[in-house]
Amino acid sequence: MNVLIDTCAWIDFFKSKTGAMSNRVKKLIEINQAAIIGVIIAELLQGIKQEKEYQMLKILLHSIHYLPTTDSDWFTVGQLARQQRSVGLTLPLTDILIAVIAQRNKVPVLTVDKHFKHLPIDLDNLLP
Repeated sequence: MNVLIDTCAWIDFFKSKTGAMSNRVKKLIEINQAAIIGVIIAELLQGIKQEKEYQMLKILLHSIHYLPTTDSDWFTVGQLARQQRSVGLTLPLTDILIAVIAQRNKVPVLTVDKHFKHLPIDLDNLLP
């Protein structure tokens, strides 16, 4: 089963190369179960400071699963955001989009971002 890897997990992988999160990302890549979406790619690209990092990311993106965003995902994002806000939670739209795409593709999300505890998805990494 593929696992959608959130931006925070990718950053840990690129920066530390060791530790539980980084090791999990590495393992998912090795067993061909790592997945990514467009908004996570954009978040990673905005943080790149050197050409070497850009080239490394470009190579990596060719070896993992890409889950596309559909037009209907945006309607689901808006409805889920509205639903969360009605109970007093204002979550980042990027996190809601990640959750919607994960849910549609029936894949868990690898993250340490606490926002995901409030979203109807499976998590690959249990949050404290």
